[in-house]
Amino acid sequence: MKKRVVLMILCFLLAVPAFSAAQQPADDSTVPDKADILKFLDMMHAKAQMAQVLEGMAKQMRLGAQQGFKQKVPDATPEQLAKVDQLFDGIFKSLPMDEMLDAIVPIYQKHLTKADLAAITAFYSSPTGQKLLKEMPAIMSEAMQAGGEIGRRAMATRSQELDQKIAELVKEAKGN
Repeated sequence: MKKRVVLMILCFLLAVPAFSAAQQPADDSTVPDKADILKFLDMMHAKAQMAQVLEGMAKQMRLGAQQGFKQKVPDATPEQLAKVDQLFDGIFKSLPMDEMLDAIVPIYQKHLTKADLAAITAFYSSPTGQKLLKEMPAIMSEAMQAGGEIGRRAMATRSQELDQKIAELVKEAKGN
């Protein structure tokens, strides 16, 4: 589960700058320095964005777990639901953010040239880029809420279908 979450975070971090970058392999002579990439990630507030994404994911996981618990225990008490919530408190707090950022550096170096990084940095330093950076947390939060709700509904429907099919298989097995 943690690997899937880390992969999603890394994909998110790589996708944001890709909106304004050409995806061509970097020539060795123009590979951006690690320091330049880390400076860029700092300008992008990468740690804060990762933390927000993780918190949003934890919130969606809590909501999904609560709904699942309520399906199994329809008259769940607030105390029981609080215990379910506690399972997800701090679930992502122990992830090593600096290590994750260090792991991203070679990926940027593989795909971007110094010129690409300079152009992307120029964009994010512009008023429009700064507005995007400022609005990105709200955009991501709202997108996660919308996607989380759709995902929970889809999973609930799929779960019911699977339960029904398993019940049919059990009946078949007992009938033979």
